[in-house]
Amino acid sequence: MRDAGSRPPIDLDAIEAEALAAWQEAGDDAGAREGHDAEDSPLPGGVDLGFAERVMAAELSVLDLPGALIAIDAEPEPAAAAPRVRGWGRGWGLGLAAAVLVGSAGAWATLGPTTGVPEASTPTTAATAVVDDAADTVRPAGLPIPANLDTQIAEYIAEYGHHFGPTFEFHGAILVARGGKIHYQRGFGVADPQTGAPDAPSTRMRIGMLTEQFTAAAILQLRDAGMLELSDPIDTHLPGFPNGRRVTIENLLDHTSGIPNYTNEPNFHRWKALPHRTEEMIGRFSELPLEFEPGTDFNPTNSGYYLLGAIIERCSGMSYGEYMQRYVFEPAGMTRTDFGNELDVARGNVWNEEEQLDPPDPIDPSVFGAAGGLVSTVEDFARWDSALYRGDVLSTASVDQMSDANRFGYGFGWLIAEAYGQRVTSFPGAIDGFNSSVMRFLEDQTLVVVLANTEVVPAGRVAQDIAMMIYGEQPAPRIEFPEVEVAPGTFTRYVGTYGITDETVRVLGDPLAEAQVEPLQSVTVKRIGERLYFDVPGHGSTWMHPMGRHRFFFKDNSGNYLTFATDRDGVATGLVVHIEDSELELARKGD
Repeated sequence: MRDAGSRPPIDLDAIEAEALAAWQEAGDDAGAREGHDAEDSPLPGGVDLGFAERVMAAELSVLDLPGALIAIDAEPEPAAAAPRVRGWGRGWGLGLAAAVLVGSAGAWATLGPTTGVPEASTPTTAATAVVDDAADTVRPAGLPIPANLDTQIAEYIAEYGHHFGPTFEFHGAILVARGGKIHYQRGFGVADPQTGAPDAPSTRMRIGMLTEQFTAAAILQLRDAGMLELSDPIDTHLPGFPNGRRVTIENLLDHTSGIPNYTNEPNFHRWKALPHRTEEMIGRFSELPLEFEPGTDFNPTNSGYYLLGAIIERCSGMSYGEYMQRYVFEPAGMTRTDFGNELDVARGNVWNEEEQLDPPDPIDPSVFGAAGGLVSTVEDFARWDSALYRGDVLSTASVDQMSDANRFGYGFGWLIAEAYGQRVTSFPGAIDGFNSSVMRFLEDQTLVVVLANTEVVPAGRVAQDIAMMIYGEQPAPRIEFPEVEVAPGTFTRYVGTYGITDETVRVLGDPLAEAQVEPLQSVTVKRIGERLYFDVPGHGSTWMHPMGRHRFFFKDNSGNYLTFATDRDGVATGLVVHIEDSELELARKGD
């Protein structure tokens, strides 16, 4: 017997592929014919089936793609121990995680799974989970950035699209800085598929909701100049705005205004490409009723930051773009950031039903305004970060106020959290064809910026994983299941209607969770040509990719998959959605 040190490395992908090929050759019910459960059959070398998946820790991420998964935080059962979370970790401390397969899901999180949100609309939930129970395994603030960070990032980025294909490759730019010094900057992929121009640190991209931090800074500048107070009712500056006496400027800044989000309006897609004057845009949402009494609740809304842009225009006598250029971007040395100038901007990418990249539908910057209309570069974000520390744009007191969290964990243009013994301000940005993320670690002045000209790869996840590398932790491996071929006609055994079981709902034991799994009360697995689709009424269909053993995965960033249960004839009787260590069971309903 050879000692452990002399053993050759195990190629898990090869083991899994060999096992699946052997199974296909024998027939997918071979194990059952031999009198035992096929799931118990070992792979070559004595490795159990599914070992490769279990080795890869599941990413619990939400992405606005067909087949995205909405994570539901449910109370753990009494006997269940919540997973331990290292650093900010992966699990959010869930005792039981459930998922709903739907299309077009949005979530907003920091120091946890972070996703893009469509149409620059602000997200629907905020979550932060940091349980630093492994302080001895991470690098405290101030220690040098790892010397091999560039190698770590290169290997990490190379995993995107490894099995899923070119659609899932990362296109964008990444920058890491500390104390004003850039330690890493690089572009990946292409800025324009037609010309082949590569992405670079100087490539201009739409930044969506990252615009908010710049708008907030401009408002604080005007406050410091005595031109407004945060306690001002907004009709002081926007006379005649409905409910303007009840909503203050501060309510707009910290998303407690109760004003509905105009980008959620049903007709938004019909007019988002049309140029709008400020008054026209405000007219689009001014008559909508408040969702709650201002100051009593929290609901991120683009409407609030659009109104802040209008207030900047009223107070300064300039357009929003002119004011930002003169008083924010120029003092910060940001030479590639502006509003309304769409020249020399990377082409964004969305994915279509064929899981290929397409250019997004046209949009006009005036529609997003001060809520999401800026373009910038990772290099300019490094200049912005330094300018905030130096006081070039705002006083130290005003910069600190931006990162002073309200009771919902939100400051002015920032989400606020703690990680690695220091305060962290972060935010995601998304707009048609782009998604982005910025993280600022305030004690050691570390900055991570990720700008992507695709909606497919979650920039928030990338930024968070790079931050883990900086502070000595290893991100969870990328999960991309390899697709296998199945015999013609196999799909017919899975076609049918399924509904979540009463037992699964009971185990969830949470009225909120029960309400969110409502879409799974009746879902359909249908065949179109040589493909299977998982269809959730009201949420669209998602292409199911075979991975063998009655298992199928979705090309997203969750790492979740589903398994069909079958009878003796191989016909599906139900299915299970696998998410991390939890399962959602759906039973087949009558034909």
